[in-house]
Amino acid sequence: MEQTAQQNYLSNELTVDAVAYEHLKETAMWGKFLGITGMLFSILLIGFGFFAGAIFSKLTTFPGAEPNPLAGFGVGFISALYVILGLISMALSWLMYKFGSKTQQGLRTSDQTSMNAGLANLKILFRIYGIIIIIYLGFVALALVASIISGLTK
Repeated sequence: MEQTAQQNYLSNELTVDAVAYEHLKETAMWGKFLGITGMLFSILLIGFGFFAGAIFSKLTTFPGAEPNPLAGFGVGFISALYVILGLISMALSWLMYKFGSKTQQGLRTSDQTSMNAGLANLKILFRIYGIIIIIYLGFVALALVASIISGLTK
């Protein structure tokens, strides 16, 4: 019975009614806005990455200041980290912007190709976010295991 219901659903054409149209229109507008602001933030992050080395090296030269622990870690690594995070943020913001603009175009002109392109960008964005979250959870799990092992060895 469940298979029949799924076959019926897939054989019918999906239509966008007025409520879905308004939801997609507003979602596309916010997606475009978030994409633009994300790209601006990414530009600032990348710019900070290029100047982070100079900033952190100046922090270690204040008279009477304690040595900066970041100085030993390597300001080059910190700079590269900011630039890499900025580039990743830029790519994600670009996908968000493309979703918003293509979806708005598709809704405005009733162009199925533009609508599909916008939703494809959203799919890619969610896939990348999912991969980032999986990597993050892996690091959290490793940190948890390391802290448990560290606590047991003391």
